[in-house]
Amino acid sequence: MKTMILALALIVLASSTQADVLATIKKIDQSPFGRTLFDTIWLELQTGDPLDRLLSTLTDLEDRYVAEQKEDDAKNQEYQGACTVDISAFDKDLAESNRKKIELEARLEGQLYPQRSILEGLVAQKTAEVKGYQQDLNELDAQRAEEHEDFEEKVLEHQEATAIIAEARRLFADNIEHESFVQKGKTTKQAHRFTKEVASMIQKHFTTSAKKTAKFQHRKGYSKLFKAFATIASKVEQLADAGAVQKIINLADELLAKIADSLSLLRFAEDKRVEAYKKSRNFVVIALNVAGTALANAISDLASLNDIIAQVEASLETTEQRIENVSADRHDRFTQCEEAVQDYQDARSARSSDRDVVSQTIGLVNKELRTLREQLALRQSAGEEI
Repeated sequence: MKTMILALALIVLASSTQADVLATIKKIDQSPFGRTLFDTIWLELQTGDPLDRLLSTLTDLEDRYVAEQKEDDAKNQEYQGACTVDISAFDKDLAESNRKKIELEARLEGQLYPQRSILEGLVAQKTAEVKGYQQDLNELDAQRAEEHEDFEEKVLEHQEATAIIAEARRLFADNIEHESFVQKGKTTKQAHRFTKEVASMIQKHFTTSAKKTAKFQHRKGYSKLFKAFATIASKVEQLADAGAVQKIINLADELLAKIADSLSLLRFAEDKRVEAYKKSRNFVVIALNVAGTALANAISDLASLNDIIAQVEASLETTEQRIENVSADRHDRFTQCEEAVQDYQDARSARSSDRDVVSQTIGLVNKELRTLREQLALRQSAGEEI
């Protein structure tokens, strides 16, 4: 019973092994390389020569595949090592460039741009101050010019009034009673005369003066005064009285004294205004100079800062361009390395497949030559794949 079971087991094992051999032969025959290899073996079998040379050739081929694979493994390892070094160098370069980029951007955004905004605000402020002080200075000068013009007009009116009254006084004084020398050294008083011609001349003088002073801008009262004098001069009978004429002369003297006092006060007030103007102008000029200096310094600082910003921006642009270029180079190098890996894997897979075919074929020739011969004969007679 045990013998029968053992026999059946051997039969099953043999059947299983035979099926595996046929499957191996079919698999090898389905590959182009294996089919070529089977064609070569078939030709060798047809010659009837020993298969030692064929086995030796197949063994050499298998060894060569192993050697080539070792060589490719070494080359791939060396190449991928170089890839690692190159990619690491690119990564280091990119890391440094990105660090520099962040540093430059931080300097621009956190320091330089805010400083520029502050300086631009300072320039605008100082420009407004300079403009304001210059306007104040112009207004002061304009006011002083107006005051001086007003003063000169008042002085001229005083001087013209003085001249008019002085001339009138002379006319009155020249025609009042005066002493005359007679014979034997004795003096007598000549009778006072005030002719119509003299009165007419005085009246005309005051009438003309009244019209002239009517154009005065400040002392308009002179015109009424001179009209009154003209009216007095028209009454010859009143001028015949020497006492009345003397009163007019005394009045003229009082008026001249008052005009002189008024002119002195006017000049004093003008001197005070000039003094106040000079002080005020000096203060404004000092403020203007201070603001102008601050403005010039701010403009200079802003120009220097803009130069620095331009340099940093140019450096940032160069850094960004470098990052772009290095990133492109890294991508190209990474792609080359990945393609090399793929080529290596494809070559290794193909070589491994061919080596397996050779190894399996050697096994068939050594152990299953009869089965192989039968299958190759069947293939040749059928003209098809096994």
